[in-house]
Amino acid sequence: MTFTTPPPPVDLARAVPGMGAHVRTTVRLHPRPGSPGRHESHVGGPLLWPASEPWPQCEASDCDQYEGIPMVAVGQLTAADFPEIAFPRGTDLVQILWCVGYHCCPQHAPCRVVWRRAAEVTDVLEAPPVPDLEGELPGFYDGAIPRPCVLHPERVTEYPWHQELPADLRDRLWAWDEGKGLYDEVATAPGFKVGGSMDWSVSDMARLECVTCAAPTVLLLQADSYEAAGGRWQPLEERHLVFGTPEYERAEHPTGMELARGGHGGFFVCSADPEHPVLFHSH
Repeated sequence: MTFTTPPPPVDLARAVPGMGAHVRTTVRLHPRPGSPGRHESHVGGPLLWPASEPWPQCEASDCDQYEGIPMVAVGQLTAADFPEIAFPRGTDLVQILWCVGYHCCPQHAPCRVVWRRAAEVTDVLEAPPVPDLEGELPGFYDGAIPRPCVLHPERVTEYPWHQELPADLRDRLWAWDEGKGLYDEVATAPGFKVGGSMDWSVSDMARLECVTCAAPTVLLLQADSYEAAGGRWQPLEERHLVFGTPEYERAEHPTGMELARGGHGGFFVCSADPEHPVLFHSH
């Protein structure tokens, strides 16, 4: 199925001189519950994981009680579907996993990004370990486990969070947008997406620097509790859906994930070397 985001209500590049240099392309994933295969791009679902390779476990320094707990798959993306991703040389598949425990600092929630070459995985792990959500260990969060979802990628344009803009350009933007609220309609697309920028409206923007080399990080994947909140980003194909119906819920909350009290989070990778440790920031 194809999903189409409505056009923006304003051509910001023409309305505010200088904004054209900051327009970005992001890939809205439009996840919907389904049965994705191991070789496909998807949210949740089975990973193409070698049987001989250990499954990632939580190694959080802040919560010893979760040490050794199996991580769960957030998603898997292929180079064929997402050429926008800067895959390391010799790889064409990226897998994102994280721990579902309640950690003291959500932004430090243990996560892992694995880059691999799909053709090299010939003996697949059929039944990866899963955390025991019903065991004696407290604090597991099943809202961090996505339902298996197939993807319907759509390239759209957006603008960065305003704190990423130069101060003089930001002043011109606010002078133009005063009382209109139009910038929110064209910046930081919601929902699951690849690339682009995150919305930081609840708190100041985090420092997006690699902890290994201090290079700028880029948004690999945004995970979100909701897809469009029925607003301007709601796909044209779903504008007939009625709030509160199962069909609306399936479209608006497809993964079943509940992040940061209904918010979103981003997995950021180093722009100089994506194999450096991943950063996760929730909001």
